[in-house]
Amino acid sequence: MKFFGKSYDSHAVACVLMSIVGISVLFSPPVMNLAALLLLAVILCSAELRQSLWDTWRLPMVKFVLLFYAVMIVGTTYSIAPKDVAVRMAIGWSKLLLVPIALSLFADTRWKLRFLKAFVGVVAVCSVISFGLWIFEIDLPVASKERGIFLRNHATQGMAFAVGAFGALLLALESGAGRLRYLYALSGLLLLGNIALVTIGRSGYLVAIVCAIGAVSGYVFFGQRRLGVRGVVGAVLLVVGVASILVLVPTSRERMLLGVQEVKSYDQATEVTSMGIRMIFWKNTLEMIREQPMIGYGTGAFGTAYDRKIEGRTGVAATPAGDPHNQYMKITAENGLVALLVFFGFLVAAARQRCAAPYRILGLCVLASWCATSLFNSHFSTFNEGNFIYAWLGIMLAPPVASAESV
Repeated sequence: MKFFGKSYDSHAVACVLMSIVGISVLFSPPVMNLAALLLLAVILCSAELRQSLWDTWRLPMVKFVLLFYAVMIVGTTYSIAPKDVAVRMAIGWSKLLLVPIALSLFADTRWKLRFLKAFVGVVAVCSVISFGLWIFEIDLPVASKERGIFLRNHATQGMAFAVGAFGALLLALESGAGRLRYLYALSGLLLLGNIALVTIGRSGYLVAIVCAIGAVSGYVFFGQRRLGVRGVVGAVLLVVGVASILVLVPTSRERMLLGVQEVKSYDQATEVTSMGIRMIFWKNTLEMIREQPMIGYGTGAFGTAYDRKIEGRTGVAATPAGDPHNQYMKITAENGLVALLVFFGFLVAAARQRCAAPYRILGLCVLASWCATSLFNSHFSTFNEGNFIYAWLGIMLAPPVASAESV
């Protein structure tokens, strides 16, 4: 590929742009969108990259991605939502296409490693900035951001920092870490500390715990080398340590206890609470699903259908919702059990995707954590978390080729 009279490696350019997409979504949608457009242009201009993208069709997870997206598009034809809302939602699901694009580019483990190092480095620097904002009580000139929140919002920051901590600690454990081992370990602890003290999102706590448990399970049962007694003890201590940090630090402990209390008293609340209102959303959504179980109300129709459901109610029960704060309920309410089964097919196909360790562990642990947080949110369809997980899965689970460099 030539640009301004100079030749460039199309594959390398595409990998860099894909990496920018995966990282910049945490900061700036415009930057991410620009990188995505440039990435698409590079692929279209390269016969080799087009062929690599076409070859991903043989992978079951790509088949399920395309089938699920087709269901979303069909759902716009019978949606009870205004047509522009339905179309925007279908376009929003196009983030799914990051999966086959990344799968086609990151077969070489060297590029996986470069992306992982870049991601860990960026979020580690962000955690330092976040600590600085928090310690020196500096408020960013954005009214919607809480103190210490440097990324898009507290949920995105907490989840990104948890994934960064997970990646940093795995980098530290791998034999190729060398002298950087201690820097990776320090970055991981710094990120975990930020989640416990500064970034108060419960989603971040859940991602950290699921990733820790998943990493231990992955290394004990599926690792390429035996850990031995000391290794197993160290792995168990890692899980206990992560859980202890979140439980013992007052900020994170109080946040979790508040959530439990809100759930217990949701039916007596006179004001909207974060977890309490979710209980009401879920109860009404389940009733909606029972009324239209197979194909739902159509793509993007949740808000319209929910408004009809709560018509005439008062108080907290009359709170409108465009999202039930449960990904599986949202998919089922909008596109029915058919769409939910296809989505589960994608998750199973991703879990079965062959990929070398530790990248398979990195991919599947983060996927498991997104599945867990999506019990309380819609993190597979939101802009920040959705784009990130599809880029992450494609990069980490891309089928491997021989490489001279490893983690």
